[in-house]
Formats: sequence, C-alpha cells, structure tokens
Amino acid sequence: MDIDEEEISNESTHVLNDRITSTVDTDFYVVYKKLPPKTAVTIRLFERNEFYTCHGDDALFIARELLHSTNALKYWKTSDTNKPLETIYISNKQFEDILRKLLLVKQYRVEVWKKAQKASNEWSLAYHGSPGNLTQFEDILYASSSTAQESSGVLACKLATENGVTVIGLALIDVQTLTIKMCEVTVSNHYSNLETILVQLGPKECLLPSFTSTEDNYLQLKKVIEKSGVLVTERPKAEFSSKDIKQDLCRLLVKGKDEDNDKFEMKIGVMPEMQMEHAKCSLSSAIKFLQLLSDKNQANRFHLKTHQPELYMRLDTAAMIALNIFPDNRQRPDFSSNAKSSSLYGVLNNCRTAQGQRLLTQWLKQPLTDMAKINERLDIVDAFVNDSSIRTFIAQDFLGRVPDFERLVRKFIRKKANLEDCYKIYVAVNKMPKLIEYIGEFNGPKKGVLDHLIVVPIREMIDVFSKYIEMIETTIDMARIGNHEFVIKPNYDKDLQECREKQIELESKMHDDLATICNKLSSHLSTTPSRSKKNGAESSKEPIRLVYDPKQGGWLYRINRKESATLQKQLSNITIKVTKKEGIFFQTTRLGELNTKYSMLSSTYNEASKEIIDDVLNIASSYCDSLSQLAEILGQLDCLVSFATASVNGNYIRPKLITEQQKINLIDSRHPCVEKQDNINFISNTVELDRNNHRFQIITGPNMGGKSTYIRQVGVIQLMAQIGCFVPCTTCHTTIVDCILARIGANDDLSLGVSTFMSEMLEMSTILDIATSNSLLIIDELGRGTSTYDGFGLAWAVAHYICTTIKCFCLFATHFHELTSIENEQPDVIQNFHVDALPVNDQLVLLYKLKPGVCDQSFGIHVAKLAQFPEHVIEFAKKRAQELEEFNSNDNSKENLRHGFASNDSVDLIWNELEKLKSINDQEQAHTMILSLLNKAENVGLL
Repeated sequence: MDIDEEEISNESTHVLNDRITSTVDTDFYVVYKKLPPKTAVTIRLFERNEFYTCHGDDALFIARELLHSTNALKYWKTSDTNKPLETIYISNKQFEDILRKLLLVKQYRVEVWKKAQKASNEWSLAYHGSPGNLTQFEDILYASSSTAQESSGVLACKLATENGVTVIGLALIDVQTLTIKMCEVTVSNHYSNLETILVQLGPKECLLPSFTSTEDNYLQLKKVIEKSGVLVTERPKAEFSSKDIKQDLCRLLVKGKDEDNDKFEMKIGVMPEMQMEHAKCSLSSAIKFLQLLSDKNQANRFHLKTHQPELYMRLDTAAMIALNIFPDNRQRPDFSSNAKSSSLYGVLNNCRTAQGQRLLTQWLKQPLTDMAKINERLDIVDAFVNDSSIRTFIAQDFLGRVPDFERLVRKFIRKKANLEDCYKIYVAVNKMPKLIEYIGEFNGPKKGVLDHLIVVPIREMIDVFSKYIEMIETTIDMARIGNHEFVIKPNYDKDLQECREKQIELESKMHDDLATICNKLSSHLSTTPSRSKKNGAESSKEPIRLVYDPKQGGWLYRINRKESATLQKQLSNITIKVTKKEGIFFQTTRLGELNTKYSMLSSTYNEASKEIIDDVLNIASSYCDSLSQLAEILGQLDCLVSFATASVNGNYIRPKLITEQQKINLIDSRHPCVEKQDNINFISNTVELDRNNHRFQIITGPNMGGKSTYIRQVGVIQLMAQIGCFVPCTTCHTTIVDCILARIGANDDLSLGVSTFMSEMLEMSTILDIATSNSLLIIDELGRGTSTYDGFGLAWAVAHYICTTIKCFCLFATHFHELTSIENEQPDVIQNFHVDALPVNDQLVLLYKLKPGVCDQSFGIHVAKLAQFPEHVIEFAKKRAQELEEFNSNDNSKENLRHGFASNDSVDLIWNELEKLKSINDQEQAHTMILSLLNKAENVGLL
C-alpha cells in the first residue's frame, strides 16, 4: 500500500530512513496482499504470540486516530521497492486498549488473524467482532470488574411494500440482556419513525440486505441509520428469510419446565410476533449474523418481546444532541466520564451498579407517556427524597456490594464463571433481607407503591435464592475469602483436609519468616511492627504485612513505599515483585521457597475439589433466569435512588402532571447541567405555555445572552418529568407531550454531502412532518444558513405553519427581529420575549433574565468586543454598520417619497408609459423612451 507522498515529504530524510526496516516477513507480505477485500471501517490485526502487528491504512488509522502520533509507525521494505508497507507494533497491553476504542468508541469492526501453525505460512481469521457482536472479545473488553458493560444490540431491518405502502420489519437481539425485540412500522417521510426507534432501542449495529446504488429506498434508509451513529452492515439477501424462524426460536427462547419441543413450537406459532412477516425475516438475519444457533450455551436463554414505540415519547437524534442527553454525539453514555455537568446523564447518574447505569441509559431514551407509570416512579423517588436514612443505606451499604448480574449470567452461560463469581452473588442476595428490613421501616404515604414495585419482588427473590445461600455457606471456605482464596471447604474430603493442614503449617512458617524480617528492620523502620493478626494476616497498620495476591503469584510481603530505602539497604536476597500506590510487594528467598510449596498444594487442592466445584457452578448456573430478573429489579431500584440523590443534591422539586389543561408552567426553572458548572450563579426563569393561550414564544436577544439555554432547559425539564425524576424548578405543572423535537444548530455532513443549510432544512422538514398538537418544539436560529431574505421568509413561514396548523407548544429563538411582528397576526397565540442585556460604558452586561417584549438592538458588536476582537476591527465594524443603517434609512425615505407621489398626475403618466414600454419591440425606440422616462422621473423627484 502506497505511503502518502505528502506525508513522506514532510518528514526529514534521516527520520524516514530510521523507520524503514528490512525486517519484513516476505512470505507474510505475499499472504497479506492476497487477503480478501474489506471495508474501510474494518481493522485487521495480526497475532504474533507476544505482540500484534497492523499494516497499511489500518496502521495509519491506529497511529493517527487512536495513538495520536505517527512516531510508532515503521515502514517495511517490500518486493516493491517504491512501496514500503506501513506497519505498527502493538503490545498485548496496548491491544486491549485499542480493541476497546475500536469497538466501543469508534464503532469499527475488528478482525484478528493468526497462523494456523508456527511452521506454516497460512493465516486464518481467528476472531472477529463488531459493535453489535462482541461475544468473542468479551473477556478482553470487560476484564476489569469496574468496567460497566453497555448493552450491545444488533438490529436488522427489511423494507417491503404492502398495498402501495412501504413497511419496515425490525428485529433487535441483545446478547447481554438475552432479549429479542420485534416490531413492524409503516415508513413515514424521511424515515422519522425509524429514527425514533433507533433512539429508543440504541443498537450498536444495523443489518440491511445487500442493495445496489439504484435502490433509493435502501440508500435513504442507510443514511438515516448512519446519521444516528449506528454502524451499517450489509448481509446477503438470502439471510432475510423466515423459512425456519419458528424452529430457530424454539431452540433459543426460554421454555417452561413441562413443555416439550412440539408444545413449545405450537406456543411460539401463536405468539403475536409471529404475525410480523417482515420482522421475522429480519430476525432470521440477526440470528445468523450472531451465530446463535451454533452455540449450544445460548439454547433456551432468550426472551421474546414486541417493541411498542408508541408507549414512549418520540425523540430523534437531533433532539438528543440538542438537549445534551448524553456526553457524545453517538448518544451513548461514557461510563468512565467524571464530568457530571457535561450531560443530563452525568447529572442524574448516581447509580452504584452496572445494571442501574444501563437502565438509566434506557430510561433517558424512552421517556414515558403513561401518567400512571410516571407517577409510580415519582412516588418512589419522593419516598427516598424524604427519607435520607433509607436512601443512604440502599446507595452505600447495599447497592455498593451488588455485582453486574447480567455480566455474570453471560459468564455462566459461556462456562467461564468461577467460585469467586458465585461468592459475589451470595454477598448481594445475602444482604437483601437487611434491605427489606430497612425499607419496611418506612411509613410514609408512598409505602404502598414502594411495597408493590420494590419490596414484594425482592421478597420473592429472597425465597428463590434461599437454597443458593445455603449451598454457598456449606461449600465455600469463608475463612479464606479474606486472602482472596475461593476454595471448597476442606471437611468435604480427607485428602482436602490433609492438604489444608499442610498449607496451615506453611503459613505458620511464613509468619515466622516475617518475624525474622521485622526483627532485622525494627530499629530502622518508622513504626515497629506487632504480631497481632486479623483474618490470618498482619494488621493493616503495620509497616510490613504478609499478604496473599493470586495475581502476583501467591504470598508476598508488603512494606510502605516510604520504607523503600531501608528495605534495600538492610535486606539482601529479596525479589521485588511489584510496586503499587499502597506499597512495595516483595519476597525473601525463604518466602519464595515456602510460596512455591504452597502453590503446589493449592493446585493439588483445586484438582481434588474439581468435581465439587463443577457441581457448585452447575447449580449456580441454574439460577441464571432468576439472576436476570434480580438485575432488572435492582437496576430499577438503583435508578430511582439515583434520581432521589440527584434531586436532593440539586434542590429539585416533584413535577405535577396535569390532564385537565394542556400547559407547561415552570416557576424559576433552571438548566440542570449549566447550573452544575463551576463558578456559575444560574439565573432562573419562569416559563408559561398554554395550548389555548400563548403556546408560541419568540425569544430575541444578544448572542451569549441565554436564549439557547432557556429554550433547551424547557425541553430537558419536560424530559426529566416524563422519566419520573424531580426537576430544577420551584414549581412545576406540566402536561404530557408525545414528542420533543429540536432544531438547534447545524453542521456540514461532508460524508453525506449535506451542507449546513440542507441539514437544517432536513431537520425542520422532519419536525413539520411528525409534530402533533401535543408536541413540544424547540427551534433555534432557523434560516441563518442562507441569505437574510430567504432565511427570514422561511422562518416566518415555519412559525406561521406551527401556529395555525400544528398548534403545539413552541419556543422559537431568533436574530430576525422582524419576525417578532408576527405577534400582530395572532396575539392570543404568540408572545415575544427577550433576554435582558445592558450596554454600560460601551460594554455589554448580560443579565440572562427573560422579559416580555422585543429586544430593541442586536448587540453583535458588543459581543465581538467580549470575544476580544482587535480594537481596529471593532471600530471598522461600527463604521460599516452605521453606513448600512444610513443606506437602509435612505431607501426607506425614497420608498416613502414614492408613496407620497402616488396621486401625482406626472407619476401616473410615468407608470402608464412604463406599461406601454413592455409592448415595444423596436430596440432604438425603446431606448429613446427609457431616456425620456428617466428625465421625467428626475423632474418629479422620484430619482
């Protein structure tokens, strides 16, 4: 693959020569050139035992986009002397990080190739993954228990025509939550309802039947999907067939205990989802793509549901970005982000569990439209807000010990679980009785809802897991958990008992060795160690401790880092294993010998107890369905406690949902993200919208004055209310809206060939297509991407259409001050407001307060001054602005003069002659007549 000539020319010759190496594997290069073609969003890595390599454009991409440096690039000499091969070497540690960024952040596909045998030169595809199919990389991506695993769903779509109407069949498979969702919808203009479903379901990847450039419907469909930040993968059309879907589902779905295959297949045949013919075709493709039928461990694990988009508020990608729901434009949360004020997700995310974080993500994408369900959530949040002791216990003492149950279920299904995983489940379920006891003490007015949604389901789970707790307590050696040893109790077998006695003897010798070390160092250490023990190890207050760390090979001594110099000076024959923040971990020769014997005994112990361990794991795996149910219950509890915590910290109040009137009344409303920023004293504003009286607000004012913040905060507060959270106001009375649609800001989309203005028009067209009388529209600076007159005309027309035809709530921020005169057309519907600002001593003071009326000036030059424009530029801008104002003033004078002469006989004569001029074909005669008309016009003062 050719190196970019410009890049080579920019590098100094000697640096490039240093990077060109002759260590190329010639045989590999031959194979590399013959590999099958791939797409630009697929990265190929080559496994070479201790490291990986990447080549060509893939190497350039990793260097520039992931490592942000080309210093790591090497250029292999090849048989084509003028075409060195770009190469980058990747260590095993780098591989994990790069894999995470490619699949989870960049949303790319990854292929890992390796040699079939060491001696051969045959390379084969060993592993592959994509954003919707992470199965083969799960162990690497989520190796850290602290990493929250976001749901990874793959969506398949198939278009069809029924009676002249275009229908789209959709099927989503999420292997993390073991759910299958299906639906069929009629395609609307711009595929806006599909965009809503993409937001609601949040797939990582979308499968489409392979299509040609002449199939406009699929081309448009692909653009909508990619606009939503979802990777599109084309699959053979033959895979979109529902021929064997009933048998496939019979193998995948959870069966009842007494159901045989025939009964179960009959049951599947009458499910409502089986009437969705096109969705079944899509589901068949998704099953084949994920290769679910080839994995026996996936059998009878999934649950089938119908997705009903009408149950949730409609949100499109533009609205999600405009309201800043998530930190990034792909609308997926960054679980590792600490910027609490960067998004609504960051403000509300006080979740202590991974399932809680995932559910919060889902709730933010699926605000409710059912008032009863919203009030249920609000009732529980209300209870937790008013009882700090219960809230604190749940968040800190209980949820902090709850593992990622959905991830553990995946580990049990894939036969990757161990005794430590079993113990994590035990710790969580063993604390549930204490949780029920705490919640049972609540006697507030919301006790009934709390019992129904939380207490009763958890009590049922306690009964389900009672035998599980008993099994763990009788099989796992709890005394050794403190040393991070998860083993079977020794009293199960005589051999185990003997092995354990030998281990105890070795531990005693280790403590004797520790005492010897302490005596040698006692006079040189800042603190004298004692022999007090806790759980078989030295007290944490002592400068030297004996610790067990299986990741570092077993038993080690740990000493404070500040004692490093003393350790090196006073002791010889020691081996430092690792240095961490908590101290230096080392072994003496004696401890190394004892640890080797201990490790051999541990291997013997584990081998002898292998059958018992397998039995425990098999029994634990039978609880997978119950673990999934428990994850759902505790995830919901985590989210509601998180809402309560955010409400207390943010001084939020409970919104009151009203049905008798359609209005939005927010007293002293604030933006939840902006007010959390450092050094911000947020100015609150009151919002009053009524469907029957003043439902449309036009907001004018200077840039940076707070117009955008004001209109966005209304949308954010409405969304918060409909997910069941308290809101940042002093009073909130609001109706339920069916959708929030936004047109705020627009950017070029070069990849799709869409200009700023075209992007703006597409968004606005979608809004006008799907908005109803019960919608909330948020429009900012419509029409600024084209000429002033065209933009103003479009803004006026859109405002008029919304007011007279759609008749919904609308907040319209604009710099077209002329647009404010539309209030005269419908004074009962439209209100003008402006954000206040004061020019003081040629400086602009922004007050951020909303006031009735129109902003009387633009303040553009003042804002430029705030941005520290050069003074001569400011002065020149003032001069040009004044000249334009005088020019417009003169134009207006001339227009008034024309109207003043409307009754003059001379003027009437001129207009009559102008009409005659239209019918004259002779060029010379027309020219003479025009000169005559000009003289007459000048004489009467028209020129």
